[in-house]
Amino acid sequence: MRIEQLLYITEIAKTGSIANTAERLFVSSPGISLAISNLEEELGVKIFERSRTGLEPTETGKNLITRAQDILNRIEEFKHEAKSNYMEIEGHLTISAVSNLCRSIIPKTSAELKAKFPKVTLHIKESLPSQVRKDVLNGDADIGLFATPSSLLEENQLLTTTHILDSSVMICFKKDSELASKNFLTMEDLHEHPVAIAFNKHDKKTFYSIFGKFNKLNILVQSQNSETRKYFISQGLALGFEPNLIIQSDSFYQNEDIIVKPVVGLESKLSYFAIRLKKQYFSAAGKEFMKELHNQANHFKE
Repeated sequence: MRIEQLLYITEIAKTGSIANTAERLFVSSPGISLAISNLEEELGVKIFERSRTGLEPTETGKNLITRAQDILNRIEEFKHEAKSNYMEIEGHLTISAVSNLCRSIIPKTSAELKAKFPKVTLHIKESLPSQVRKDVLNGDADIGLFATPSSLLEENQLLTTTHILDSSVMICFKKDSELASKNFLTMEDLHEHPVAIAFNKHDKKTFYSIFGKFNKLNILVQSQNSETRKYFISQGLALGFEPNLIIQSDSFYQNEDIIVKPVVGLESKLSYFAIRLKKQYFSAAGKEFMKELHNQANHFKE
């Protein structure tokens, strides 16, 4: 039994195929196939069986893959312990994150991390929330960062979830709007005005969690592209709903032509979380990234 055989079976469990695993690990498919066959013969058990979607672990295989991942994690911990006394932290991290975080605390987090640990390399991938989860579960990202109303957070037994921060949802509009003269705004004030939002109205659970009984909005544009929403706001064509995290980070909302206000009766907040695989070894570089991320999040506490 060899360490690479354990690595192969854990990766196949994530990718579902030998070909994808070979591409990820830069190894030939026949080499992986032979290594798995030799391991199954040595152990006297079948680890994988073919299905319509690819290779699926057998019940015995699932247990063995879990044990194999534990062994690989311990090997990584052993290597880190051996190096910790005389080598600085190094390694590569892939971060899959939603746009709001890529436009706010991730750039500063990355800069601080690189300043402290220049041998750590980063790959930041901007993704939709659903893709963030897929990237982590498929092993394509070490850390996933996404936003959701906290009441809708779904636990996953494969993932470790860490809360980062909460951010209130604010309303923003051009200063020549008739709303500018009001001392405070309620959802009733906004009901007839066209709005630009990132939230997908077809995702009813999220939409209702944020807007509750005020969910019948006059939606002019729904777009995940922040520049699209800002253009409609800047032209006076729509009001915008944005988290305070972005309001504080984006100079567009500090422009004197743009007014930003809280909405009386809209108590909803977006909660930002980090996720990673429970069974995957969490590197020193990953721990330092999370530590710095929390440091940057503290600047945005409301």
